[in-house]
Amino acid sequence: MQVGLSGRSFLVIALVMVIATAWSSSEVTDAPGNLSEEHLRARITSAWSDFSRGDFDAFASKWSLANRRDFRASDEDWQKTLRMWKSIHHDKPTFEILDMQIMKQHARVKMQVSSLEKDGSRSSEIHYDYWVFENGDWFLDDAARTE
Repeated sequence: MQVGLSGRSFLVIALVMVIATAWSSSEVTDAPGNLSEEHLRARITSAWSDFSRGDFDAFASKWSLANRRDFRASDEDWQKTLRMWKSIHHDKPTFEILDMQIMKQHARVKMQVSSLEKDGSRSSEIHYDYWVFENGDWFLDDAARTE
């Protein structure tokens, strides 16, 4: 038995395929928006805001998957990370984005970091944070590098 397609059936199938293709490609185009400089800037601001508030769980959630695994490889590792972050937090750092370079799924962010000194003055240094785009968003991969 042969099955024939009428003109109307063919048009319905073609329309369904066009809609399915458009729908699936719209999901793909969501990622480039997240790759934007504007989105990265918002992500950086959010991460360092978490740090400034002392919300280290939220700050850790913005690190790359590999780093999050390292931070929590053991309770001892997590406590060591928390001690380090708390000691930095004690210096009441401020962060200012000076420059961002996005290279596909990696970004290098030049930051001016100011810290409170024991005498009450503030000192500033230039640091570089490295971000990686994974799982549809930007995650901190390496922070406070001096070059």
